[in-house]
Amino acid sequence: MINYKTVCFYAYGCGKERCSLVKNEKGAMKMGTLGNRKSLRWKIVRMLLFGWLLPLLIFTLGMIFSVSSMIKNQIEKTIVVSSDKAVEICDMQLREMIASSKSASYNSTIRDSYIKYLRYGESIRDKRAINNFLAQQYKYDARILCTMLFFLDDPQELFYTYNTYQDNNTGNQLYSRKNYFMNYLQEKVIEKCKTLDTGIAMMESDGHLYLVRNLVNSSFVPYAIIVMELKPEDMFESLNSIWGMEDYEIYIDGVALMKNGVEKRFSKDFIKNPTDNSVYYNDQKEAYVYKVVEWEEQQIAYVVELNSKSIIDETVVLRYTFAFALFFMLLLIVVVFRFVHKKVTSPMAELIQGAREIALGNYGHQVEVQNSSDEFEYLDRAFNTMSSELKYQFETIYKEELALKDANIKALQSQINPHFLNNTLEIINWEARMSGNHDVSGMIEALTTMLNATMNRKQRRFVVLSEELSYVDAYLYIISTRYRERFQVRREIDESLLSVFVPILIIQPIVENAVEHGVEENREGSVDIKIYREEDKLYIKVINDGILKESDKEKIQRLLGEGEEKLDESHISLGIRNVNRRLKIIYGEECGLTVDSDQENRTVSTIIVKLSQKDNISQ
Repeated sequence: MINYKTVCFYAYGCGKERCSLVKNEKGAMKMGTLGNRKSLRWKIVRMLLFGWLLPLLIFTLGMIFSVSSMIKNQIEKTIVVSSDKAVEICDMQLREMIASSKSASYNSTIRDSYIKYLRYGESIRDKRAINNFLAQQYKYDARILCTMLFFLDDPQELFYTYNTYQDNNTGNQLYSRKNYFMNYLQEKVIEKCKTLDTGIAMMESDGHLYLVRNLVNSSFVPYAIIVMELKPEDMFESLNSIWGMEDYEIYIDGVALMKNGVEKRFSKDFIKNPTDNSVYYNDQKEAYVYKVVEWEEQQIAYVVELNSKSIIDETVVLRYTFAFALFFMLLLIVVVFRFVHKKVTSPMAELIQGAREIALGNYGHQVEVQNSSDEFEYLDRAFNTMSSELKYQFETIYKEELALKDANIKALQSQINPHFLNNTLEIINWEARMSGNHDVSGMIEALTTMLNATMNRKQRRFVVLSEELSYVDAYLYIISTRYRERFQVRREIDESLLSVFVPILIIQPIVENAVEHGVEENREGSVDIKIYREEDKLYIKVINDGILKESDKEKIQRLLGEGEEKLDESHISLGIRNVNRRLKIIYGEECGLTVDSDQENRTVSTIIVKLSQKDNISQ
């Protein structure tokens, strides 16, 4: 039983010399006196009475102008940063449109229709398929007003689709956009595309924004042109997020993209050269920010007009408010601030820094004991004592956890399958009698590989996925020799994952279970192995032709549960149980083994392994 002195030492850090807890006559704990220093409350009263005499008015005025200057700089920085981000989003929107336009090149619908046309004439061109393709790809993207496509050998035949969400008058909208393009823009587009090859171009006409590109055949000869009319309000919507934005204008190769048919008043002189970052300009009368970027051999300038009045008001209002408040409260606030900083903030900062060190794992960190007041001396001593105790407790618990985890993993890995070894030796003996030495040699090599894995002389917990699969290949070689053409193995493996580290011997027991339940019963069958990645998880699926019965599902639920295994379970059943337990010990409850049926009523065993940040786990 811990006595009151022990509790006092560990809980409050006071030690024997300066214990703040003593027993009264009835044995109860009470606070004793630590010294003759004044309490914190009286120090605050004394500083409030005499500290206001200090002449700090000049310093306060300096702070007003300094903060105003900082706000100006911060406003400029905010505007520039928000402009850079907004332009970056606009560029991303344009690149998404490029990617969308490329689908017309990669999809075979348009190309096949053109080839049929060349071979059999116009009557064979699948116009409905082309219109359906355009509708599926572009009709439901709100950023695209209209998408048009025409073949160079017959530019008057225009295939098109339009966005149905722009307005209710879709018929007139389509008619006007189609006729405007045919009458005023098609010839310009054809001339522009003669110099494009496989590139992209942005074109502007009467406030309309178009993205055009060639569709080329296998010899890179253009045979068709796709034109996407973009909606500027959606494409450049991110410009509205710029701080103080009043209006904006877009220039393509020096030509303004006019809104509502009215050209803006911005000068073109400052948008000739590309800029690395956004440029902010403010002369008190007008303010704007702009950025010029090179894009697909074209130049796009983003010019945003800012509300200069609101920018100026930010600092003016602050100055008057700050000065008016300080006129009445400055001296008292400064005195209290200095006192709190010295007597409260500084000691508290020391404790906060100590807490941060503890949070970073520096258990046992000690802070300097402050003598400024009884309260903080008490807190500092208590903190140091608790930090030391925390370090001791953490180290003890951590070592116990490591020992327990290693013991569990080693115990699970130590279970070897002698029954399989006996069967293998019988097959080797049979092969020796019935066939030549080549098959026998291959089986011996496969058996050696598996023996090396199970014995694990180097005591490795993890191996690369390629090595783990070599153990599976060794086992499957033996099974293939046994069943010959009656047994098939199919693999779908992401080769980029072969260097990822996984726990040793987690796949072979699952494959062995698949062979026993999917092949042994019918004396023939197949096994599929699929390995892929989703986010931070590695998925290993083993699929066999076996059908899960209700009794099988109950057995699987028992094997993969938390209860103790029965002694009469087969080695294969214990093998899949051990795989599941090892994975949960190493990675936690989100990983492990599941067994279920797919849509084809086949049995699917899924291993889930958590990947590290570098996509592998060090040994």
